[in-house]
Parts: sequence; C-alpha cells; structure tokens
Amino acid sequence: MIRQFTATTYVIDNGKVLLIYHKKLQKWLPPGGHLEPHELPSEGAKREVFEETGLHVELIKEENVWIESTASSRSFERPFMCLIETIPPHGEDPAHEHIDFIYVGKVIGGTLLENEEETGGIRWVSLEELPHLREDELFIDTRESIQTLLTHKSNLYPNELKSRFLGHAKAPGVEQSQADQY
Repeated sequence: MIRQFTATTYVIDNGKVLLIYHKKLQKWLPPGGHLEPHELPSEGAKREVFEETGLHVELIKEENVWIESTASSRSFERPFMCLIETIPPHGEDPAHEHIDFIYVGKVIGGTLLENEEETGGIRWVSLEELPHLREDELFIDTRESIQTLLTHKSNLYPNELKSRFLGHAKAPGVEQSQADQY
C-alpha cells in the first residue's frame, strides 16, 4: 500500500473550529494536505492552513520537554494526534493511506479567505452546531476530534489558552476573533 505524509490543523477560535469543504471528498475537514519534500510536519500544517484559509496560526505545543536548538538537536511541535487514514481510489489514483500529523492551532494573523481552487466552502463550527452537520458531510474521526477539542471537560489545553480557545478572551494584537467575523 502506498503511504503519503500529510499534516492537518484544527484551528480553534472563540469556541469554534474552522472547517473547509473538501471538493474531492465532499466532506467538511480541518485544513490540511500533503507535506512537501524535506518539510517538517509542523511547517506543513501551518502552510496548509495559510494556503487554504489565509490565516496564520500558532500551533499549540504538546511537549513534555522542549529542547532549544543545540549543536545536535532541537524540538519541533509534536502533533496532538496521528492517524493512518485510508484513501479510496479516485480517477487514476489507486487506494492509498495518509499518515496524518494532526495539530491544534490558534489564529495569530491573516485574513480569512476561501481558496476556491482547493475548497468548496469555509465555515466556523461550534459544539452546538456540530449535530446539525449530516453524517455524510463529516468523517466520524473529524466529528469525534471536534467534540473532544471543544468540550470544556477536556483537560487538553494549558490554562492560559483555555479562555482563548473556549471562551471570549482576545489574543494580543487581534481586535476581534476570526470566528466572530465570519
């Protein structure tokens, strides 16, 4: 089976998750795509968010230990989770798998714009709106990930970021949350 490396980011702002409509799959998904040669997964995750949405994001560090650059090593953002996703055949492309490095990020700049070449829509989704997305519009793992990320019972965020993701606090330098503007 062919395997390809991809990176995805759940962008969270003011208690909502940003989703793009994937034309080929006809599903709502978080921004993401294939890694370029020699690209770190964290770099690809940020690049894909910008290419598909126009937003710059900061990835939330999920590190046990962070190593600043030394002569022999350095840390990079660890994914929130990793998935092996089965991709069905499409046209000339055979079935294959994506090894997906999945991150959580917050908006730090940019302007929300739909990339019409790659997407068929863009939307912010709250926990309350999630049940209104039909089962055929959203993969099960996407729905479960959003529920986990937006549930207040979750202990996934550093305390200083909880209010930014799930509450109404504004990030420094951001006048209004991107989710509130769209």
